[in-house]
Amino acid sequence: MSTITKQFADAVIGKVRAAEQDPNIDKAADLFDKAVEAGHRIYFFGTGHSYITGQEVFGRAGGYAGFIPVLENELSMNHIIKSTYIERIPEYASVIMGLYDFAKDDVVVMTSNSGRNGLVVEMALRFKAKGLKIIALTAMNHQTEITSRHPSGKKLCDLADIVLNNESDYGDVTIKHQDGTQTGPTSTIMDCFIIDAVVSNFVDRQIARHGSAPVFISSNVDAGDAHNKDLFGIK
Repeated sequence: MSTITKQFADAVIGKVRAAEQDPNIDKAADLFDKAVEAGHRIYFFGTGHSYITGQEVFGRAGGYAGFIPVLENELSMNHIIKSTYIERIPEYASVIMGLYDFAKDDVVVMTSNSGRNGLVVEMALRFKAKGLKIIALTAMNHQTEITSRHPSGKKLCDLADIVLNNESDYGDVTIKHQDGTQTGPTSTIMDCFIIDAVVSNFVDRQIARHGSAPVFISSNVDAGDAHNKDLFGIK
């Protein structure tokens, strides 16, 4: 193993072990469980690379059937800078709010490494006004080093009911090369680890309640297609 690879592996493992101790993972799983039992929905929202969290939980092997990710193409990294422009426009929240039937006591997982940009803060403010519960998946290790880009001066972590710290460093890099270049981003790895931990804990609660839970299995397992057909709602 190269020195760089070991350095990156050590950084990721250290962050995973730190996140493992976060009691808010259990709190988030409890909130999922409570919402589902009451007939409410669970949404996921993020822009840029934070958009990946919604993709991670959607219709995948080992994933819970019933999540609703906000997967509008313009929010993703399908253009090198488009999502950066959009995530800084608070008014774009009107478009998203018009596309989904968000309701009081629904839960929304909002992923944003910085939590500072106008759109994510505006969405959080609008969610709170509608009575949704917000779980923020964000980097708490450097919040004192950044300021909000929203007119309110708020950041995502200020508005959330539960905050999950993805343990990422300032600038989302962990390796410094000899010329000063920095690489080794960890936010996506950590966001996916944390949300999958929340989902697994939530599913465990559902199984304890009901004896089973609607969870997809891989379509590359022989029984997968038949198992998933009903969960996909395909006739």
